[in-house]
Amino acid sequence: MSRLAETLANIPLATLSIMIVCCIVYMYQFFVDPPVHHYTMCPRLVIYMSEYYRFITSSLFHGSIMHIGMNMMSTMAIGSSLEKRIGTLAMAITILWGIQLTSSIYTLISWLLYMTIGYEHLMLQHSVGFSGVIFQLAVLEANLSPDRTRSVFGFINVSSKIYPWALLVILQFIMPQISFLGHLSGILIGTMQSHGSLNVFFPSDEYLKGSEQKTSLAFIVRQPSFVSMPEAGTGLGRRREGSAGFFAAVAGSISLFLKNICETLKVMIFGRGAVSNQNIQMGRLGAAWGGNDSVQEEEGWNGLPTIDEETERLTSGSPSDVL
Repeated sequence: MSRLAETLANIPLATLSIMIVCCIVYMYQFFVDPPVHHYTMCPRLVIYMSEYYRFITSSLFHGSIMHIGMNMMSTMAIGSSLEKRIGTLAMAITILWGIQLTSSIYTLISWLLYMTIGYEHLMLQHSVGFSGVIFQLAVLEANLSPDRTRSVFGFINVSSKIYPWALLVILQFIMPQISFLGHLSGILIGTMQSHGSLNVFFPSDEYLKGSEQKTSLAFIVRQPSFVSMPEAGTGLGRRREGSAGFFAAVAGSISLFLKNICETLKVMIFGRGAVSNQNIQMGRLGAAWGGNDSVQEEEGWNGLPTIDEETERLTSGSPSDVL
């Protein structure tokens, strides 16, 4: 088996299916070369021209080979991990609803900003790509992950639950041309789904377990890459906190992220401080730095000798000092 075939065989069914769909759509773009702006997400055209098909096409079309390549690699990593935790049927429904809901909230936010403060830029902006759904999946995967912290590009470690928010901010600094609102929409939908605010759109775990036994789905269930739902259920939407819980979760995540950033900047600029460094023993420092400050030694400290002790030893002329 080739390396590519082995990699594809390890991708769960729902994740692999949406990757294939996106690749087929891009092949259509490559060979036919249709005007991409006819398929992008543009809130003005959706609202005033009733081009509702953009809710779906905007997630499946991509702007370049690099664009789809990065999105599909992210989908493979995040989607595979999530699908193995919630099952193929739950993953498929999450993706299908995610495509529509992320586009819907993108349009709603753009319209609200235009109606309230007259900000028209987002209404006229064209966005395309699967990354909004990827951020939705990233939120769900982070909330179900047993890992408490994650590394953001190897620079800083953050809480798993605010990992998508950290990616949102850092990616926007690295690539300012990407759609901030598109990614934010995915995070909002993922957070709402995780906290049960969207349970009306998603079938219950019991229904999904029963569906796996239906003869109409037997062909799909028999596929080697099909993942059955865990006995404990998907774990999604169990915290039925409604809108209040959703907004509290968002506010708490943002607050914790900002607190961690401020703490990091504080340490970078001012250092850890004497209280945080009190476990570091360096002897008397006043003479060495020409000042009177010193670190108090603990009784029985057997570390490096103080400067005074070392000076006295060197001037005593003991044979052991000769090299």
